[in-house]
Amino acid sequence: MTASERHSALIEAMIADGTLTDAALIHAFRSVPRHRFIPETGALTARGGVLDATNDPERWLAAVYADNAIVTQVDESGIPRDREAPAPREPEPAAPAPEAASASSSAAPTVLARMLELAGLAAGNTVLEIGTGTGWNTALLAHRLGDGAVTSVEIDPRLAGTARGALRAEGLSPAVHVADGYGGLVDGAPYDRIVSTCGVRRLPPAWLDQVRPGGLVVCPWGLLEGAGVLARVECPGDGTARASFHGGVGFVPLRTPDPAAPPARDSGQQPDEYRLTQTDPLAPLMAFTTAFALSVMVPDWRVRRRWIGTGSGVWVCDREGGSWVRVYPYGTSWMIEQGGPRSIWDEFEEALALWAELGSPEPDRFGLSVSDDGAHRVWLDSADGRAWDV
Repeated sequence: MTASERHSALIEAMIADGTLTDAALIHAFRSVPRHRFIPETGALTARGGVLDATNDPERWLAAVYADNAIVTQVDESGIPRDREAPAPREPEPAAPAPEAASASSSAAPTVLARMLELAGLAAGNTVLEIGTGTGWNTALLAHRLGDGAVTSVEIDPRLAGTARGALRAEGLSPAVHVADGYGGLVDGAPYDRIVSTCGVRRLPPAWLDQVRPGGLVVCPWGLLEGAGVLARVECPGDGTARASFHGGVGFVPLRTPDPAAPPARDSGQQPDEYRLTQTDPLAPLMAFTTAFALSVMVPDWRVRRRWIGTGSGVWVCDREGGSWVRVYPYGTSWMIEQGGPRSIWDEFEEALALWAELGSPEPDRFGLSVSDDGAHRVWLDSADGRAWDV
């Protein structure tokens, strides 16, 4: 199939399954092919496969028009650390992430389509995009609203320059600034919409300050890699915000001023307690619905895949690594070891029991409220219902 045929097939599939419904957005997606914004060399598939349009053009083109993220920049180690999940109709199982995250990626096509549909774009809207990346989403916004209505910020000067070149080649000229997306961009504020392709754990105060009263912020939100959601955030203009959640999504995290957490690595500590179980203890951490619930209901934990001689397990720890859990196959059973002042696995079991008692809610039954003092609370079914500070 040619690039044009693959592009058309992708758009028609998103229309057929209801991902794309807005006529103006459909026209934008049809008019802005993804392959013109993906580097011909140096990119990786979501699973880490090398893409090279010169040596293997068919594989490159097939990857570009698959419904997956494409990693376009990696960290200094050269290893893509965080992989954006495809945008499945039913969220894929969450999975412990590897140790490092990609610096930039081109989001899966359905992720962008869902984000832009949630933004409720209309003629006359002004938009601030956080994370220019390859420029594909910037181009879709500019085609939908016009160059003058779109401002984009990118923290990496090289990425920003490459994106400007790709946009010019398409005859588009939205404003692309080199700036830290955490701080938004005061010039041009207030905006009717802020759309971030970077995921956040907490909504940056600058975004709430820079969106027009009654405006929206749309972004990936999540406390656990692999178990994020798309958030549609309503901003009344008084410093508060209220978000509804819409389906599972992976994401590249927004860079923030907060100090980075130490690596989540098993350093061989001896457990304070251990137990054997016949029931697969990894299932709740691998299933999207339960992993999301655990991320909200149990504070301060991270998980990483752990490989040992008996098979694949996981390592769970708090931010500083003082409390931890080691899970691994042990014959026909599973071994669960815990150490530190917290019994994190016990907290998991209590949270899962509560989740079941509450009716095993899907992530879209949860929502987020931000108070004028910046406090974030995730609630179930309504802002007045059961809630957890996050």
